[in-house]
Amino acid sequence: MEDVLQQLWLAVSLMAAFVVGAVYWRRQHTPAHAARTSTRPPAPIVYRDSPTIKVADSQRVDRTRKLIRVRVGESVDVLASVAGLPPRFRVTCKSIVDGSDLEAAHITVQFSGAQLSCGPLVDEVGFNEFVIPRATRDEHRSSVFYYHERGDSLELMRITLKSADLKNGVIELDTMQMHGHWPSR
Repeated sequence: MEDVLQQLWLAVSLMAAFVVGAVYWRRQHTPAHAARTSTRPPAPIVYRDSPTIKVADSQRVDRTRKLIRVRVGESVDVLASVAGLPPRFRVTCKSIVDGSDLEAAHITVQFSGAQLSCGPLVDEVGFNEFVIPRATRDEHRSSVFYYHERGDSLELMRITLKSADLKNGVIELDTMQMHGHWPSR
């Protein structure tokens, strides 16, 4: 019995050594087709506008992106509001924050009554009230956003501060809102 276990152990060890050797050899030697294709110069990148594709109404995607300028104390409706209903998407500038390294603005956002989220660089002062710094290279950390996914639709909104002019009391915001709906199976 002991002889059988030793032979089995030897067979398993040899198989493992063979697998390790094959992996090592495979990494050291590139395949012939990869060596042939690397000598060709890469093809130039061609950018073309994508064509418009007709889809059924049930597959609609509505996207609105606006660069808006708001004075301190004023508000702007990004999406048109219906009379008698709360604003669909309204941004109000309360003040421009002075004394920080980055430009920042104190804003309130009304987005159909939904509670918004913010990145870690944004200070949430109250319900949908934020002190938002100027957008850096990592826009997600310095933006106010809303994301809601249902089974057959997606709602997405994002606000970033592009600039704040303390002297003139004007801020410039990049707003984006998207609503997509597709048929369920």
